[in-house]
Amino acid sequence: MVELLDVKDYAQQIAEAIATVVKIDIEIADHNLIRIAGTGKYHKGVGQSMDRQGYVYQEVLRTGHQFIIETPGQHPLCAPCKARGNCSESYEVVSPINVDGKAVGAIGLICFTEAQAKLVEENQHSYLIFLTKMAETIALKLKEQEFLAGLVSSNHYLNSIIDCLDEGLLTADLTGNILHFNQSAQRLFSANLLTPGSNLSSLFTAQIVSDILKVGKNADEVVEREVHIETKKNRVQMVLRALPIDGEDGIKGIAVILRPFDEISQIVTRLSQQNAGYTIQDILGTSEAMCEIRERAKVIAGGKSTVLIRGESGTGKEMLARAIHNLSPRHQGMFMAINCTAIPEALLESELFGYEDGAFTGARKGGKIGKIELANKGTLFLDEIGDMPLFLQAKILRVLQERQVERIGGITPTTVDVRVIAATHRNLEEMMAKGEFREDLYYRINVIPMLIKPLRERKEDLTTLCEHFIQVYNQQLNKNVQFLSDGFRQRLRDYSWPGNVRELQNILEYAMSLTEDSTLTEDHLSPRLKQSEKSEDLDGFNLENIERETILRCLRTSEDSVRGKERAAKALGIGMATLYRKLARYNIQ
Repeated sequence: MVELLDVKDYAQQIAEAIATVVKIDIEIADHNLIRIAGTGKYHKGVGQSMDRQGYVYQEVLRTGHQFIIETPGQHPLCAPCKARGNCSESYEVVSPINVDGKAVGAIGLICFTEAQAKLVEENQHSYLIFLTKMAETIALKLKEQEFLAGLVSSNHYLNSIIDCLDEGLLTADLTGNILHFNQSAQRLFSANLLTPGSNLSSLFTAQIVSDILKVGKNADEVVEREVHIETKKNRVQMVLRALPIDGEDGIKGIAVILRPFDEISQIVTRLSQQNAGYTIQDILGTSEAMCEIRERAKVIAGGKSTVLIRGESGTGKEMLARAIHNLSPRHQGMFMAINCTAIPEALLESELFGYEDGAFTGARKGGKIGKIELANKGTLFLDEIGDMPLFLQAKILRVLQERQVERIGGITPTTVDVRVIAATHRNLEEMMAKGEFREDLYYRINVIPMLIKPLRERKEDLTTLCEHFIQVYNQQLNKNVQFLSDGFRQRLRDYSWPGNVRELQNILEYAMSLTEDSTLTEDHLSPRLKQSEKSEDLDGFNLENIERETILRCLRTSEDSVRGKERAAKALGIGMATLYRKLARYNIQ
């Protein structure tokens, strides 16, 4: 809190001004009875205590009211004073200096001659008003000083907060001249580039500066751009965000926020990833094959080598990839999954590698970051890599060999630190023989091979999987299923499971949706399992025949349309891309 001592120079000026006008000495004391201003004989005593003689001042500070002492040295308030009866003062008027209803000091007008005393006594009312106004003037100065001190403190506090931000923050006027910057921004740029009064053009390209200045013309405009900044140490990829600073009369300036791209990726990872919490323990199954998968995953998770997961559709290849990622030192980074079948070939390259501004007709302004860059310091999962076009296989090979990615239309490669996990259901060896898959890429991704066996080859896992899915759907569907009938179990064991674990999940969801009891029976099975024959009645059928017949049954029960095929794919527990691939394979129209 500001005190009278903090405005002593101003108080001295007031005292001298009053003394000059009225030809009478003035002294001013604070609430501790320290004389902070004085004229005449009191000038030498400025800074000294008045506690042994300022008895009138004590009373004024206590009551907050004016006092007039017509007979100094004889007044009852003067009783404790050593100069009582021999006082040199002949008349005294003291007025409190009140701030917010509290006396913080006192100002006194002291007469030493009979002429001065007579003058004040005859014009007492005018002198009281005058002294009151002077006290108010000092009080106003004190309030002003408090306000300015508050502004300085608030400004310091706000600057401290701004300097605590990890993001770089700049403010500029509407012509691009820099007004302010925080410590994070200062660390990004060299001292000769970033100074108050320098221009944004010394920091960014002409196009970026032009985009930033557009914000100053439209209060609703916000600009977000990816920029590369040459810092004191290296080249840093940042996300720039520019927004207007509004004032009472319109836009007063522009704020530019710079955030490291890696931090954006981490936030996106935490907020947007679904099923990102998979662990090795979520890879269910008691079979020897699944136990080996879990143990191998634990061993390889800490490394950087590329992993190739092989297995049929629905066996859980992506779940295993996510579990490896979450067990690895990269778990804070992004797990970026790309399905090489689901994305059209024309778009796959731009999705993987991104593109620069104006790289091709229809390219988004400002360019686009590719999935590989997004996965920096994380894991890139290339699902169904066997369906990747040959020309992209060459580019992926370069990423794996040189750890660099170059955007479409770009000229400067960006170094990336990603671990690649690939997956496929296809026979890559046969594809290599036919020239459909690059041999050099095969050996690059097949560093650590992992095979997830189909469900029909590990039916001992059915019990564990059923228990898990029943528990899940009891919660989701508000059911209370506890048991499976012998007939239900036998049907599951007899079935060939072309859709693997995904199909089993769909079968159980279907059955639990129909039941109101605690036991699932054959009546709750989907039509395709009810119609399926036991394995001993299928002699002469190989697995491909079984799969083909199962697909045909599902298609017969669905309408001949895209929607019908979507329902068939869902019933089979496979994706649309997988269904179309199987239709072509078995020549089903």
